[in-house]
Amino acid sequence: MRAAAGGHFRTHAMALSAVAVASAVGAVAAFVFQIVTARSLGTADFGLLAAFFSIVNVAAIGSSAMQNSVAVETAAAPRPDATRTRRRIPTDALVIGVGGGLVVAALAPWIADALGANPGIVLMAAGTIPLSFLFASFVGRIQGSGRADVAVGWSTASLLLRVLFVAPLMALGVGVGGAAGAVLAATCLATIGAALAARSVPGPARTIFTLDGATIVTITVALAWLTSADVFFLRMLAPADIAGSYASVAVLVKAAFILPSTLSLYLLPRFARNRGRSRLTWLGVGVSVLASAGVAVLLLGVFAVAGGPIINLLYGPAYARAASLLVPVVAAYVPWIILQGLLIQLIADASRLAAISLSVAVIVQAVLFVWFLPDVAAALIAFGVLGCVLCVVLITVVVAKINRSGRSVIDEQSS
Repeated sequence: MRAAAGGHFRTHAMALSAVAVASAVGAVAAFVFQIVTARSLGTADFGLLAAFFSIVNVAAIGSSAMQNSVAVETAAAPRPDATRTRRRIPTDALVIGVGGGLVVAALAPWIADALGANPGIVLMAAGTIPLSFLFASFVGRIQGSGRADVAVGWSTASLLLRVLFVAPLMALGVGVGGAAGAVLAATCLATIGAALAARSVPGPARTIFTLDGATIVTITVALAWLTSADVFFLRMLAPADIAGSYASVAVLVKAAFILPSTLSLYLLPRFARNRGRSRLTWLGVGVSVLASAGVAVLLLGVFAVAGGPIINLLYGPAYARAASLLVPVVAAYVPWIILQGLLIQLIADASRLAAISLSVAVIVQAVLFVWFLPDVAAALIAFGVLGCVLCVVLITVVVAKINRSGRSVIDEQSS
């Protein structure tokens, strides 16, 4: 019995280690991309690049919801021959991606004016949207089939390609347009690679245009927007140099998201396959939330002790103002990092209450940022308080769901 348990543990440990290593490489690549562009562009232009990324995230972050939905459906399908389709082209991804890209392209003049940017930058963001959705759908199939290491491998490859493309462009002084073009080219190549890797995995027969699919999309998009909107609003409502300094800090803080993202790649298919098994769910949720909280507290301690030297080492003296923002930004992000760990279970459950709560929070956040900015300190306090309230609400939702599932199993066994 012990030998079997030990073998089971080693199997999961080795698989998770492979995912963790690939995720770490991806995190380093993303970090290098940000450092290279920050040092090359300066605070004002780097703030604009950060706003470019927030546009991509706001319009195309549903691609990660697509990935989660496809992964859940692929993992939960009990009889592959009966519940999956051999369709190779993910039509859901095409419909949503092309539609989203067209919307952003139509709004390009307004968005460019609000950000003080060239419309071409916004159009490149629009071009990444259909590619992101296709990429996410293919990676979701791979993830749902249990090959989390391959799934994270292609995500990592996309980030490595960005660095490969952007480094020479920054050396040539191409500017923000070159960085945006590097992202577009890397996404295109990674999508082709993921499509080839997923060709042997049948897609789920169910469309994401269902109540569960819409719920998963809403949860993922809302939480992604809630953790991306700060950079966008600062670019709009604060001076450009302050927005750029804030963006450089946000890059460091959001590195903490790598742990819950890694856990999601490995645990999400397993949560989907074990709905109703309350003990396993308690264990998975506990590990995800406690690990995320531990990373958040550790990050807060490191930046409190060595924030100034870290900023100077990574970004140089041009970003000296960013050092004073490190601890306040990390403190405001602590509940949001914890929420990233909780996201895995909320998606696996397709929780309606979570979707409603997060949608309301999006509206509240927009009101708070518009109300308090350009006072960054006040905006961060409001942002942190909103995150704490959401943590309490969503943890309550998850606990109630697990308890109901446990009681249902007991009732079935009794009858």
